[in-house]
Amino acid sequence: MITQDREELARLLQGYRERLELTKAQLAQRAGVSPSFITYLERGQRRPSYAMLLRLMQALDLTASEKRALLQAAGYQPPEEGLSPRLSTITEQLAELPQSEREELLEEFARMIGRWRELRHKRVRRVVIPLAGWQPRLLSPEQLSKMLRPALHESALAGLSEVILVVAPGKAVPTLKLPRGLKVRTVVQEPQLGLGHAILITQGVVGDEPFAVILPDDILLGEGRRCLQRMLALYEQYRCSVVAVTGVEGAADFKNYGIAQLGKPIRENVYLVKELQEKPPKRRAGLTIVGRYVLVPQIFEALQATPPDKNNELQLTDALNILLRRQRISAFVYTDRLFRVTPIKMLLERLIDALDESKPDRLERAMQITKEALQALTAL
Repeated sequence: MITQDREELARLLQGYRERLELTKAQLAQRAGVSPSFITYLERGQRRPSYAMLLRLMQALDLTASEKRALLQAAGYQPPEEGLSPRLSTITEQLAELPQSEREELLEEFARMIGRWRELRHKRVRRVVIPLAGWQPRLLSPEQLSKMLRPALHESALAGLSEVILVVAPGKAVPTLKLPRGLKVRTVVQEPQLGLGHAILITQGVVGDEPFAVILPDDILLGEGRRCLQRMLALYEQYRCSVVAVTGVEGAADFKNYGIAQLGKPIRENVYLVKELQEKPPKRRAGLTIVGRYVLVPQIFEALQATPPDKNNELQLTDALNILLRRQRISAFVYTDRLFRVTPIKMLLERLIDALDESKPDRLERAMQITKEALQALTAL
């Protein structure tokens, strides 16, 4: 059935196309769509998405008034109308600009709204698991496979369909027993320039979609394996990036993890993020970031704008702070059991220091450190 609005949309599109003396095939090529789609539109048999309509308007080189007419015919609100008081003030300021600049900015604003609307209808399908760090490089393929099992189980519980492994060059991808419905793709990180860089190089695979991140050396135990599932539910409700945080277990956490300063609560165990900091040198109030994230695709733009740290690495936490200036980020407070592999790195550092030949009783000290580590593992 063809509605009156679609008839008007079809009439306008055909008129604008014929005015430029374009065939349907030529317009389709300009807009990056199929000629049959143009035919359906001009017959009133399809309603284009907001983003698609913007592409057609650009291809047809329309004036501002013609764009408004086309948006209204398609059932969309023109960007100048129905704005909040804050945005209305911005529109008044735009009115002071020359008409050509004003139309350009309003078109860009409409494009952003169109992208945001499309994003709201996209669900999280993929999870990125970085494996190119120093710790996974030390593991054999069999050991790496064992460390990945909990992360793969979490991904399947959360209903995800694709895992993107970020691996080091020359490192064999472990043989994985995948849960049903889960497939794996790999991306090579070369050179190794930090977690933010590992996320950034997956942009071509992830595309313009929200996605999850699991750091496999933070192993969640028991019911904690449903953490990502709960975070995805929060994303579906609030449509913003979500980070998992947990209570501080000691001062050492501050030099090994990112720290989140939380703002006002949204509901139980869910807060707005006020500020994030990567491995602060001094102890600060706040919660440590657990290696679980749900990220909107705008994180890639933030990563591209993030300067490298003193070690020339790109940190995800720094990029999230940039994103926080533009949109809200929520924090899910994780309260279940957690085993962090990072203390093993600290143990190795202590062992190396203890075995320094210049130090007396080095073997006895190393044995004591190993005994303490075994006791901690047994307690798990």
